[in-house]
Amino acid sequence: MSEVILKVEGLHKFFDENHVLRGIDLEVKQSEMICLIGASGSGKSTFLRCINFMESPSAGQITIHGDVIGRKVGEYEGSPVFDYRESELVRVRTKVGMVFQQFNLFPHMTVLENVMEGLVIVLKLKKEEAEVRARLNLSKVGLLDKADQYPSRLSGGQQQRVAIARALAMEPDIMLFDEVTSSLDPELVGEVLSAMRDLSNEGMTMIVVTHELGFAYHVANEVLFLHEGVIHEKGSPDAVLKNPQNERTKGFLAGFTDFYF
Repeated sequence: MSEVILKVEGLHKFFDENHVLRGIDLEVKQSEMICLIGASGSGKSTFLRCINFMESPSAGQITIHGDVIGRKVGEYEGSPVFDYRESELVRVRTKVGMVFQQFNLFPHMTVLENVMEGLVIVLKLKKEEAEVRARLNLSKVGLLDKADQYPSRLSGGQQQRVAIARALAMEPDIMLFDEVTSSLDPELVGEVLSAMRDLSNEGMTMIVVTHELGFAYHVANEVLFLHEGVIHEKGSPDAVLKNPQNERTKGFLAGFTDFYF
């Protein structure tokens, strides 16, 4: 039986009076790919940012490899409230990699230097070791030949693949992808999805927020539909994307007239 890498229980997130996440539960096993779908503003990105603690959850418990993150200090509607130490969160973020819509590459650094940066600054690796690891991960995304180029010389798809290599190089236990193709020209989307598919085939555990429903259908182990901070439907890609039971899921999918299985 596959090991549970991540367990989320009763996750809530408030921004002032705005209740963005409303008691989300999720369990992710080793090598699973979970795809999260839903309209813009449904809380998908906030959910990912809470998982790697770029945003602190307002309530709820997050467990990684059996370790509960934080120290319980209270309770909200049956969900525990935790206090988090920054030193603990730094350690968590090295295990939970994240790739964003925007590539966020340093323009004054080469591709190789961009991938090495976290290895040297955060993991404190020697430059020689960091370079070996960086080159290995650039090779995984098919960009080793671009190692000495600057980001401005690359296409958007290539820059996003560098961002994936940078996250991979930290050797995370799980990777989060937040609409990583949404800012790309249509002709560049395929190369990024292909790199992600390769990672999944190699056994990387992944949570992917995406509007690419064909990708979700063919690659995901489970699809979750999020609406107004609540998971309304979850199941196999066949069940959720081909035969949804929830009316909100049906309404959302009806907007994808160009979606083919």
